[in-house]
Amino acid sequence: MGYVIALCIVVLAAFVCTAVVLGRDGGEREARAFTELEPEQQQVLYNTPIEYEDESHRAWHQRGIVRNVTPRDDDTADVEVMWYNAKPDETTRKKETNIEHITARKKDVQVHKGSVVTIRVQPGQGVTVVAA
Repeated sequence: MGYVIALCIVVLAAFVCTAVVLGRDGGEREARAFTELEPEQQQVLYNTPIEYEDESHRAWHQRGIVRNVTPRDDDTADVEVMWYNAKPDETTRKKETNIEHITARKKDVQVHKGSVVTIRVQPGQGVTVVAA
């Protein structure tokens, strides 16, 4: 009986590991989405300034571009925002593109695909749209 349980655990672990490996894309999805933007939009993201809220540098504002807005039945909308070069550490900014999925109230999200928005980034707590 112990061998059956051990075999089940091994099979389950192998399945989980396979799913994790196949689910990773190493940022390829974000890189593809960035290349789909017009050159002017790429420059907006690439040149976005980071404005820290305070000296702690725990949260900052910068520009993002709306990739998609999907209205939901419960008076909210799913908003997909792309932002570039956006996770600063103590000395440099990492060069990467991120896509964040945000749920917001429809009345707070008066944007459409391609809109440039100001986002608030707070590592560990997510991203919110603060101005369109």
